[in-house]
Amino acid sequence: MRSDEARLRRQAERMAAIGRLARTVQHDINNLLTVILANLEMLKRTAAEGAPQRQLNRVEEAARRFDGTSRAILSLIRRPAGEVVPIRLSETLEALQPLLHMILPAPGAFALTLAKQDPPVLIERSAFEEALLALAQQIAEAQLRGPALDLRVAEEAEAGILDLTLPADLAEAARAQLATLVRGAGGRVEPGPDGEGLRLRLPRHDPA
Repeated sequence: MRSDEARLRRQAERMAAIGRLARTVQHDINNLLTVILANLEMLKRTAAEGAPQRQLNRVEEAARRFDGTSRAILSLIRRPAGEVVPIRLSETLEALQPLLHMILPAPGAFALTLAKQDPPVLIERSAFEEALLALAQQIAEAQLRGPALDLRVAEEAEAGILDLTLPADLAEAARAQLATLVRGAGGRVEPGPDGEGLRLRLPRHDPA
């Protein structure tokens, strides 16, 4: 028992240290990308039209994708495990989008529709994000062609609603993990609006 407690304590200390390091890494990445993007902008002003401009645009696009992916990864690392916090589904999924695209990179494989206004909900954010990433990973391992995962946050004032459209009989473990999280947060899991996939419904959180 004591050895288990000591192991868990060391693991918690290690994760805390990694979280502190992630802030330093993100700061360094920001500085490097600032230099890269500033110099790209200067090069674009003097580069000839046609192929040179297209090549510089591709470099800039890659740098910005790297920025989004690194921010998402480092934010995930810094997130305290087990912490139940108010979130908006649209904001959470927008932050997670670069990682979901990285897991499902084929054109049309992943789609995300965000609500302009969705209410705050209360859930363990780190576990919710990890479950969505596991869902995408399990779908990616099936090596499907065409649309694989479609996430839609509904425009709804009284509940946070996330519709997931995905191939039947895939990612059962991740589906179960998501369902357990949602029910544990006082929500419901329903069939999707078109009879396919899932609808996750989380109650609106109004701070006292």
